Amino acid sequence: MVRMTLRIGVLGAARISSRALYIPARDTDGVTLAGIAARDRDRSQAHADQYGIEQVFDSYDDLLAGAEIDAIYNPLPISLHHVWTIKALESGKHVLSEKPFAANATLARAITEAVDRTGMVCMEAFHWRYHPLAARIGQILERRALGEIRSVEAVFDVFIDPADRVRQSLELGGGALMDLGCYPVQWARFVMPGQEPEVRSATMVEGQPGVDVDTTIVVEYPNGASGLLKTKMTEGTEPAAYLTVRGSEATMEVQNPLAPHNGNRLRVEALGIDEEVAGRTTYHHQLEAFERAVASGEPIPTGGADAVANMELIDAAYRAAGLLLRGADL
Repeated sequence: MVRMTLRIGVLGAARISSRALYIPARDTDGVTLAGIAARDRDRSQAHADQYGIEQVFDSYDDLLAGAEIDAIYNPLPISLHHVWTIKALESGKHVLSEKPFAANATLARAITEAVDRTGMVCMEAFHWRYHPLAARIGQILERRALGEIRSVEAVFDVFIDPADRVRQSLELGGGALMDLGCYPVQWARFVMPGQEPEVRSATMVEGQPGVDVDTTIVVEYPNGASGLLKTKMTEGTEPAAYLTVRGSEATMEVQNPLAPHNGNRLRVEALGIDEEVAGRTTYHHQLEAFERAVASGEPIPTGGADAVANMELIDAAYRAAGLLLRGADL
């Protein structure tokens, strides 16, 4: 069977688009950059000129109506994810949506309902999950090589400029937990499949009113294991991304599960494991998986059910800390 080329259109002119889509699309078989639309046509034209995007559309709606577009990449502010993802699905377009899937779990469920209605593919862009490092972690856990898991620690810290009008805005769905901490939340859920953790407590330091900039979440798994999830984006923050899983027989340490193509380390000292897992960029692996899901129906691990579960934990953390849910009436 000869596969058709997946023609992707882009909503907005976000900075993430270059590394998440434009660059990997250059050497990923079966995909092409077919169109872009942004509120500022000059910005979308600049993206098109720089990255060889075939057509600039006047509006998001025009892009969704384009017969020459098969799928949409949605890197808009989080508060707009559900609106335009649902519109895209109902326009007959597959969607690769930046994380988090939506501003809260209720809106994430609305997306999954649209997926069920339309039968289109919708992938949440947790790119790390598609790198071979994730498969290697899963392999060790499936072997129960660590014994009974007792505790999990997941951390992602990086400075975000307080002037960043999107990631520091409550109205647009900002906050450290939404922008960064959604990764530790998913890492913690990934290592214990079928054991969804519950939030026991959450503390959050606010920057702008309602916007967390330093967050710590304590969770408990159904089997009694504990979890500590931390994220911060305050000035002076040193970049950090790691996952530690402590079991009754061994401890697994993973450095940089976020972007392992920039260097990673997987260690289980008791088992003599100390390795770097090779692979292309996480974004290459993600784009390849998206193309395969559309072309041949290959299952995706970051679909709607996983996205809803992630947002349920995030919502519970905001409630525990006494902050408004993103997407709530302000």
